[in-house]
Amino acid sequence: MNERRCACANCSCTVDENARMQNDKAYCCEACASGHRNGEPCRMSDCKCGEAAQPNENKVDNALDETFPASDPISP
Repeated sequence: MNERRCACANCSCTVDENARMQNDKAYCCEACASGHRNGEPCRMSDCKCGEAAQPNENKVDNALDETFPASDPISP
């Protein structure tokens, strides 16, 4: 039997006859097919591709902390 892998970049799942097809690629579930747009998890509980697809919020928060406040006056 020839197993096909999910087209989601971080997914470790195989697809079956119920694969979600999008742009001629097979995905194991709707969440993978949509790129985990809203942080949806993969259908397989042991697959963490949904977490890997989301930006690391801590890095975003740190980047915002390191910028100057909008209330700072403009230099002459």
